[in-house]
Amino acid sequence: MKVMTMTRAAIAAAAIAGAASGIPAAAEPAPPTTISPVFERTIGKSGHAGLYAWGMATLRDGSILVGDYWNYRVLRFSKAGALLGVFTANHGHGANQFYTPYGLGQDPRTGEVYIADTDKYQIDVYSETGTYLRSWGGQGTSPGQYLYPSRVVVNGAGTVFVADTWNHTVVMSTTAGKEIKRIGGVGTADGRMKSPHGLALDAQDNLYVADQGNKRIDVFDKNGKFLRKFGSQGTGPGQFRGDLRGVAVDKKKGWVYVVDGEGNRVVKFTLAGKYLTSWGRNGHGPGEFADGGREITVDANSNVWVADMPNYRVQKFTSAGTYLGEYPSPAAPPPEGGFNAPRGVGVNPVDGAVAVSDTYNWRIQTFTNAGTFVKAWGERGRGNYEFNYARGVAYSPLNEDIVVTDTDNGRIKAYTNKGVFRWSTGTAGTAVGQFRNPQGLTVAPDGTIYVADSNASRIQALGPEGQVLGAFGRPGQLGYPRGIAVDPADGTLWVADMTKGRVTHWRTDGTFLGALPTTVGTADDQLLRPFGVAADKERVYVADTPAHKVKVFTKAGRLVTVIGGRGKVNGKLLEPSALAMHHGRLYICEEGNERISIFNLRQSG
Repeated sequence: MKVMTMTRAAIAAAAIAGAASGIPAAAEPAPPTTISPVFERTIGKSGHAGLYAWGMATLRDGSILVGDYWNYRVLRFSKAGALLGVFTANHGHGANQFYTPYGLGQDPRTGEVYIADTDKYQIDVYSETGTYLRSWGGQGTSPGQYLYPSRVVVNGAGTVFVADTWNHTVVMSTTAGKEIKRIGGVGTADGRMKSPHGLALDAQDNLYVADQGNKRIDVFDKNGKFLRKFGSQGTGPGQFRGDLRGVAVDKKKGWVYVVDGEGNRVVKFTLAGKYLTSWGRNGHGPGEFADGGREITVDANSNVWVADMPNYRVQKFTSAGTYLGEYPSPAAPPPEGGFNAPRGVGVNPVDGAVAVSDTYNWRIQTFTNAGTFVKAWGERGRGNYEFNYARGVAYSPLNEDIVVTDTDNGRIKAYTNKGVFRWSTGTAGTAVGQFRNPQGLTVAPDGTIYVADSNASRIQALGPEGQVLGAFGRPGQLGYPRGIAVDPADGTLWVADMTKGRVTHWRTDGTFLGALPTTVGTADDQLLRPFGVAADKERVYVADTPAHKVKVFTKAGRLVTVIGGRGKVNGKLLEPSALAMHHGRLYICEEGNERISIFNLRQSG
């Protein structure tokens, strides 16, 4: 197989030439073998932590609401830290359901609870006892729409403030969702902001905005008029390292608390912005945060509660920063061998060991081929053994390395098959060697690594030690490439393109060879949103995730068979997301069922 060493310009030229030539998918051969897939076994099981704390709010009765992010629910604790129960667990994609609860707020007049339902681009409203009432929003920038509604608060006049992070604005609306005005807009000048995160109100209903991009707090009056700002980037008193995730105000004492996520600390100010104190550091012990705290709230006794999601807990402090406790106590991390929305599976070609990217638990887990748990490593963060949502995972046939896409960190990492860190490459960005939301990857027999650089609409190639070899593809050819596989017959590449609803075919020098001649749709011989892809010498296997099926095609695009169908029982699938092949067996990573399902293809002929 030819290793790609072309410049980016040469690769692009080759890709354009391939597209212009209209090279079709491989001609239809007479398949020398047939397959009769049959379910064989599973590896793993559902395995969530007891709490993934993110959003925080103090209710009128003094109880504390905690958004349990990856358990898709909101919990309620007493001010003493006792779990009072589930406030709501209304998870789903229906009109009256939320997906992941992010920011939380309460209307002080009515007691209604507001949830920033970020992934559905809307605000959801519940009664004070957890009954669903209404929603509004939608994706966009028109009135009543949001790009990333991450935080929500409601003032004493019933004005709702929503931090629309990706639109760099705070949206003011009525409690019925009618937009009043927008404040902010991207920029550094007074009244402008970049990626607002946390929101809080003082006793006069002035609004405090955690202006993440500008590393400061912006203050507006109840009508949205800019009043003042304080804080700056740095490590000194009153400065922030970055990732300002939360802000809270003690209305009785007149203190402002800011979560400096990157600094792993809480910083305390007066309302005027005078620095008072700070506390916290990176770690797992009392008063320490893993990858920084999340949201923050102040209870009726002026104690400070901070969501510490990667440590699977909430921590409580006095107003001076003295540690008071963690909830739940002890914290309940995810069990070994269990998964939370796994997104990738790889099989060691030497011994059949299985590696799984346990995405929402921020770790990699390995198993014997029989399914016995071997090892787990990783936590939330930016270090060599830390991940910000690992997704793709593959073994290298060259040296048995386990190669991983560390998606939100924009990195590719490699470990030995024993889980020992070897190398890391890349940062978030668009240059060759940088990555924008990389998803799937595959490793060729010579150790060349091919990465689906999804948000950059391209494929990047790396050497066995992470050295950058080049990139190919362009937006017209690729939309959001998600899965990628090496064809064992000829060393070419198959790429599952989620947004274009198709599977494309490439030479490793960047020449575009065409696509499987499928159409977009829900029929078995169509593709809707393909995530994962695998290939044997005669067929291409495609995980069509929303169809809950793996669809098998000849390389000329003729449907051979369908595996799965929506369901939880063995042999059915729920959100298949990645595929791997080994010794005549297909390994299917199921995000929805949180397991690896293995089918014996029973090849014959």
